[in-house]
Amino acid sequence: MTDLIWKRRFKLERTLREYLWSEGFEETRTPLLVKSPGMEPHLRPIQLKSHAHPVFLPTSPEFAMKKLLAKGMSRIFQICPAFRDEPHSPDHHPEFSMLELYETNGSLPSLQNRIEALFQHLARSLNGTLTLHFRGEKVDFSGPWQRSRVCDLFHEFVDIDLRTHQEKGALASVCERAGLHAETHDSWDDLYFKIWLNLIEPKLPKHRPIFVTHYPLSQSSLCNPIQDETGFTWANRFELYVGNLELGNAFDELRDPRKQRENFEHDQKIRREIYGDRYPESPIDEELLIAIEKMPPTSGIALGLDRMAMLLLGAATIEETLPLRSYWG
Repeated sequence: MTDLIWKRRFKLERTLREYLWSEGFEETRTPLLVKSPGMEPHLRPIQLKSHAHPVFLPTSPEFAMKKLLAKGMSRIFQICPAFRDEPHSPDHHPEFSMLELYETNGSLPSLQNRIEALFQHLARSLNGTLTLHFRGEKVDFSGPWQRSRVCDLFHEFVDIDLRTHQEKGALASVCERAGLHAETHDSWDDLYFKIWLNLIEPKLPKHRPIFVTHYPLSQSSLCNPIQDETGFTWANRFELYVGNLELGNAFDELRDPRKQRENFEHDQKIRREIYGDRYPESPIDEELLIAIEKMPPTSGIALGLDRMAMLLLGAATIEETLPLRSYWG
């Protein structure tokens, strides 16, 4: 069965390309040796030795693809390897495949509709049905898919309003009541993730896809802010979950170079404070800061292609979707 899964994966990639081509997207290719691999505080990139200067394998093609958008491209996608120095697990692999997609002058709701249609096309093409089996559960891909804001999920599952719980102590109390130990050095975001990972994420729908929207502003250095009906400001992004598995991360892309530099510097400060020398310093990509100011309004999403293959082909682990195993890790 495993042999058949990785063979069918090649058909998945071919079907994916053909669909995006038919929707007017151009396929791109960007370098795998980069000066700046990404700035996320908790992602450890893979650094290579070079006689000239530090060089990295990219954690995603995002920075390079935005430079293409600044050159005038408008609908682009890429299927490519990405690299993160993380341990193997059923859902993680240090070398993995990513589908990255950008569309100028499009909104996040329209991107959600596009991703919903993409998955439905793939499910029909590969399996002849919109009802798939994944890890012992039936998953129904018919639409419309659920859309839920982070604050509404917190209210539903832990009965708090994040807009009024902006102090560490408020979230620490929630953790303690739930038996989740709160350390004195935990930041607000640390406590948020303890609650999310233990009390909310496991309760997300197992039988239907869900777009989770409106994240805390502190967790999205690459996207624009958005205000809700109360005037509270969130990060204008969404994540796609299917069967409790996080598959994709989408942004209303930030185009302010001053704010982007400020966010990058903040993220690097957090990385140094938490990880010190264990994580390499990621240089700020100055070319990216020049490029984003030239970009038109853009929405973009990164999807884990190996996880998509797990879901659409009925694999229990990422390893089952790979013809050969990476030697890293």
